[in-house]
Formats: sequence, C-alpha cells, structure tokens
Amino acid sequence: MDSSGHHLQLNNQPFFWLADTSWLLAQVPSRDDLELYLTTRKQQGFSVIQFTAVMSEERVWGTTRTNIFGQEPFHNDNPLTPAVTPGNDSNNAAQYDYWDHLDYVIERVHTHGLRAAIVAMFVGSGGDGFKFLKKENAYQYGHFLGDRYKSKPQIIWILGGDNAPDTPDKKEIWNLVAKGITEGVAGKEDYSQTVMSYHIYGGKSSSEFWHNALWLDFNMAQTWSAYMDIYPMLLKDYENPPSKPCGLGEGAYEDGPQYPTKPINDLVIRKQAFWSYFAAGYHTYGNGNVWHFDTFKAELTQPWKDALNSPGARQMVNLRKFFDSIGWAKFVPDQRFLPGHHPNGAHLNCAMRSTEDNALVFYLTAPGSIQIALGALEGASNLTAQWFNPATGAEKTIGAPKTGNVSLPADWTDGLLWIKK
Repeated sequence: MDSSGHHLQLNNQPFFWLADTSWLLAQVPSRDDLELYLTTRKQQGFSVIQFTAVMSEERVWGTTRTNIFGQEPFHNDNPLTPAVTPGNDSNNAAQYDYWDHLDYVIERVHTHGLRAAIVAMFVGSGGDGFKFLKKENAYQYGHFLGDRYKSKPQIIWILGGDNAPDTPDKKEIWNLVAKGITEGVAGKEDYSQTVMSYHIYGGKSSSEFWHNALWLDFNMAQTWSAYMDIYPMLLKDYENPPSKPCGLGEGAYEDGPQYPTKPINDLVIRKQAFWSYFAAGYHTYGNGNVWHFDTFKAELTQPWKDALNSPGARQMVNLRKFFDSIGWAKFVPDQRFLPGHHPNGAHLNCAMRSTEDNALVFYLTAPGSIQIALGALEGASNLTAQWFNPATGAEKTIGAPKTGNVSLPADWTDGLLWIKK
C-alpha cells in the first residue's frame, strides 16, 4: 500500500483497481473466447480480472466444477490431492490437466497487462465449498497454490467467496489457507510477499472479520442489491484504523434480473463505480451475463458476447480516463464541500478534495442544481472548471466558479465537475 495506507501499489506507484467479475473464466471459455474477453476488457479500461481457481457453489454447477475440457481440480473432490499430471501439452489429453489450464488463463490475463485476482476456492453463500475445504486440508491446499504460483507475484489472492467467516472453524480454515499460500510463495510465513483480501457476501465488509489479520492487505465489501450503501460502507472502512485500502469487491451486476432494486442499467453502474472511488476505495464491476459465460441460465438475459459490450462496461473507459487525468490518488473524500441538503441513498452527490488543497471534484447523480463550497479555492484568480460526462466522455469548460449553486449541463443524467487552480 502507499504511504497513506489507502491505496494498493504496483511498482511503487498507486494502483488503480477497476476489476471485472468473471468468476468462471478458468472453467468455461475456450481459448479463443478467452482472448475475446480479455482484449475487450483491456480496451474498456479494466485493470483487474477477478475469477476463481475452483468453483464450489452448487447453484452455479459447483461441487468442484470441471473446466471446459471436463477436467476436475481434485481427485475424489479432495483438496489434498490436486489432479495434476506430468507435462502440460495442451494437445495431449494425458498431460494437460485442470491446473495446466488455470496456468494458461493466468498467463493470458497477465499478458494482456491485467492483474489476476484469484479466489482460492469459491465456497458460496451457503458454504457449499466447506464440504471439500476443511481444517484438515486447508493449509496443504493453500500451500499447493502458493508453491505453484510463486513465480507470479502479480497474482492477488482472494479468500472466501460470497461467504462470511462467522464461526471459529471457518476462520481457522481461511487462516490456514492464507498461511499455506504465503509459505508456498515465500518459504516462510511472510505476508509481505503476498497480496490478499477476502470476498464476503452482500451487506458486509471483510473488515468486520479480518481487519487486523496479518495476511489481509486490503478490505473488500459487497452490497448486493443495496448499491446505495456503497459510499457509507466504504467510507466507514476508509476511516477504520489502521488504514488499509478498501473497495467494492462485487457490485450489482449490470442487467441482472435478480435484484429488487433493478433495473441495474448503465446509470446505476456509473453511480456504483463513482461512489466507490469518491469514498477513496476501488471498484469491481460485473455483468449478469458475462461472469458465467451463458451457463447460469437463471440469470441469463442475453448472450455473453453481446453483453461484453454493454453500455455500463463501455463507459468504464470514460471513468478511467477521468481519474487518470485528475491524479486520483491525491484525492480524499470530503463532503464538507457540499454544504446544502443533498439526498442520500440512490441520489447521493459526493465530493473529493486534493491533499494539496488545489483541486475539488464533485459527482452529481441527477439533473438539477446543487450547492457547493470552494473552501481554500474561493477567490483564487486562476481557477478553472470543467464538466465531464461519464456516459459519453464529453467535456465542457465553464467560467470561474464560485461558492453557491451549480447546475448539471442540460440533457446530462449525471456528471463530474473538476475545479482546480
């Protein structure tokens, strides 16, 4: 993490996490489809691909789901005995096994300039995976993963999988997995050599259970349908000492039919993402058709290849462009610059200021006017102000702003206002 404790780092620079949820990436797509998926997401501005090494949630054909070649991850569903064969020739069925294919997927993710965030075993909200992952094998399984991928420090490890560690046995299992991974990577229990978090179910954050765990490098929250809770939930983690990076590990999926708060359209997708970053967090996007690659029929509304270019996904490139342009890592949440009454919930407006006190950014979630304050920027002779349309990428420069009311440009559904000197 960086010196503030609030951002992950890559090559000694704050790392902008914009992830896509693609749980079954290592199980379902062909090699050609994998390339289509990764090429598209890279072009759309994503930096992290979040998927699972082993899927064990039964509702998505779990019970240690086989991959596209029909290969199982373990002999007899036992994590103590990974189904590994000598060799890795993809043209030789006797050599190419489940883990060879996971190797290939990880390699392709990294080749595209993305980071692989891998759930060690997705146990599911009902804990289906605990039929396989137990205290008796958790350390050995973690060690197998760490040792196998010790030459790939780019991997971000995620424990859990839509599940809360709400019993002593669950907590022990994940502590053992974490210990196994880091000892497999480093040869000793040195958590500085790995990057880990925990994927929890909706309405919770990993901080509730793991904030002070030695292996937890950053927190991960999920809100499921209650996406209007993203900002307050992440802000709570942001303010929780000791400082650790925090963010949304799974948003409400675009076009997902399962939510009582649907439709999850592109405006909702943008709100989720901007609320995440304005709370000094990171964001993970998801599309209800893409994460399972057409295999989870209960939530399928269109073919995944069509959904790959959904409006919300395409607009992430605008988000990435904006945050890159403002130097996002220098900004902190500060609602004091919105002194008037501004709705909470689904219409929350929010503000950030630069740590150098030379810039402010506002996110307006709906047409109309809001009241802003300029604080230390008030009266500066060299102020510039620019509107940015997160739906289209359009920019609009305006005259020197003042404390008072500002209005979203006509015909915009939401917008960003960047004021700087």
